Amino acid sequence: MLPLQRKQAVLSYLAQRGAATMKELSDHFDVSEMTIRRDLNLLEQELRVTRSHGGVVYNDTSPAADEPDLATKLANNGDVKDKLAAYAAERFVSSSSVNIFENGTTVSRMADYLGAYDNLTLLTNGLDTLGRIRPLAAKKHTIISCGGMLREVSGTFVGPVAEEFFRRYHADTLFLSALGYSHEEGFTDPNLMDTQVKKAMMSCAEKVVILLDSSKIGKRFFSTVARLGDIHAFITDDRITAADRQIIEEGGAELHIV
Repeated sequence: MLPLQRKQAVLSYLAQRGAATMKELSDHFDVSEMTIRRDLNLLEQELRVTRSHGGVVYNDTSPAADEPDLATKLANNGDVKDKLAAYAAERFVSSSSVNIFENGTTVSRMADYLGAYDNLTLLTNGLDTLGRIRPLAAKKHTIISCGGMLREVSGTFVGPVAEEFFRRYHADTLFLSALGYSHEEGFTDPNLMDTQVKKAMMSCAEKVVILLDSSKIGKRFFSTVARLGDIHAFITDDRITAADRQIIEEGGAELHIV
């Protein structure tokens, strides 16, 4: 395991458990306590953990209270989300393609608009998305879901198992969303573990398409998922302001206003 991979894995391990001793981490990752100490020093500098005598505590800087649950997200801006989902399915999906759908409530609605395509391969880490695309299996599309730790508030599988799952595959297009977008911080989410899985998804996709209704522009959350330079297309609705539109277009991403 590379140092960066191990550092991320240590952080995911701590996020799941809340705290751990140095020996526990050393034994779990089969490295020396000195190596673990170096990883923890870096994580502490990033304010992600707090060192204590003989151990470490995970800093949960994104409490669930700041993150709407799945039911709340599903209820918001449904008409706009349907419009963006229909456009993305028509414009960016093709028969025999391999596509990753994360669990964003706009992305998951794309399942309703895939009937015209044949022989799709669809990968996801989300319960809502999986439920929506499941009927497509009867039409001989291939559906693959990762494992991992279930985050109840987001309905997503996260952690090292989920991250490693997506690194095994090569996809044509990743359809992604986020809870916020700001010009300074890019696309952001409240929870680091969800962010890490999304980054793993991005690493294996040839094209990244973001679906984000304009009400999320100007909002910023704890962890950056991606910046404009990391994506290929940004789909939003026509309530976007002229100023935001100009900045996004100048940022290099292909902007689609529906």
